[in-house]
Amino acid sequence: MLKIPAVAALVVLLSGCSTTPVPFDQAKPVPSDRVMAFWKKPADPYATIQIARDTGFVGGGCFVAVHIDGRAVARIDKGEVVSLYVTPGEHLVGQGADERGSGTCSWSGALKEHATILKAGQTKRFRIGGDTNVGLDIRPTSL
Repeated sequence: MLKIPAVAALVVLLSGCSTTPVPFDQAKPVPSDRVMAFWKKPADPYATIQIARDTGFVGGGCFVAVHIDGRAVARIDKGEVVSLYVTPGEHLVGQGADERGSGTCSWSGALKEHATILKAGQTKRFRIGGDTNVGLDIRPTSL
């Protein structure tokens, strides 16, 4: 009889160890003091990269560094979204450990990136999420 409650508790614990997507229109904007670059719309033609971070347990106590072309440009928390305005062309969009955070948040490991090509006026969306098996990752999304 004890086995059934133990298994049920394990299932609940494991299901709580992945992240939950937040719709872009319901995510909170990253505060301006945590966006270090690409926050201003340029006068020249530009493209937009939007990045949302899921809510949930994985990495929940830490900011994640958002990277464009290998450079940390924002610090994003759970349930937040950031819009970055870049020149059209090819860019690497990534996420990694927040070096401004405490040492206990180095769980995210190496920088994870995706290449993307943007045309002037185009917007592409990415989502930061994951689970306890892979940690956090960044992926293109259509949601």
